[in-house]
Amino acid sequence: MNKYYSTKMSIFVFVAPALLLFTVFCVYPLLPQFWMSLHEHDGFRNLGFVGLDNYKDAFTSSSFWTAHRNTYLIVGISVVLGLPLSMILALIMDTQTPNLRRFFKSAAMFPAILSVTVVAQIWVAFYEPNWGLFNSILKSIGLESWTRSWLTDQKTVMPSLGLTFLWQYIGLNAMLFYTGIKTIPKQYYEAALIDGANFAQVSTRITIPLLQYVIHYVVILSVLGSMAFYSHVRVMTSGGPGDLSRTVVYQMYYTAFETSQFGKGTAIAVLFVLECLLISIFIQRFVAREKLEY
Repeated sequence: MNKYYSTKMSIFVFVAPALLLFTVFCVYPLLPQFWMSLHEHDGFRNLGFVGLDNYKDAFTSSSFWTAHRNTYLIVGISVVLGLPLSMILALIMDTQTPNLRRFFKSAAMFPAILSVTVVAQIWVAFYEPNWGLFNSILKSIGLESWTRSWLTDQKTVMPSLGLTFLWQYIGLNAMLFYTGIKTIPKQYYEAALIDGANFAQVSTRITIPLLQYVIHYVVILSVLGSMAFYSHVRVMTSGGPGDLSRTVVYQMYYTAFETSQFGKGTAIAVLFVLECLLISIFIQRFVAREKLEY
């Protein structure tokens, strides 16, 4: 019994500094924000206690739900489309010669290290309706009827933003998967080769199952990164046309800084933090839970 308690105490002693820093810099700053969300505030003055009215206004606002729909569309593009493509790129990269592998590594990381503003401006030029790359290609192959004003058409604005986000970070996720692949012991692949397994069989029976810790990490990174999707929207569309391309973070910014309703903006922020927390718990509970040992 004494040994049990001494072990628990040792764990607590080692965890306590990190827990203290997390509490001071992450948990404590949320408390005054929650208090502000219960008040009407213009950024300079507290205009009075309003209770849960700011939360009520958020839930009854159509822009709030439009922002959520857009945010989860970006999450879907990033996870459902982006992660499988990243995995395929990583698997292909692992089969290349050293020189090609170095090239693919550099090419994969290049978009991720660029400033979001630079990437957004490049893609704004691609989407430009008169001389942009995409419309120019469509016109050159006789598909002029398919041309669009990509960033002002309500049907294409969010997929266009999602494609930009996907392009910037698909390589980073591929590199994370590739790093995980290199940690898998080679004897598994040698045994599979002796048994006559092909590339698809090796990938689905050995590589991907043994990457579940990496997959778990990349899913969390991708989901929470997509939930915080803001900068591309700010540079490329400013939330337009109307409010059709706003995400939750952009809606929070717009409410607080554009309309000076800091109480309502903070209420959206509190709800957003709770959403991210619940999503993280869900991923921790249900994604890649089986413990594997090499």
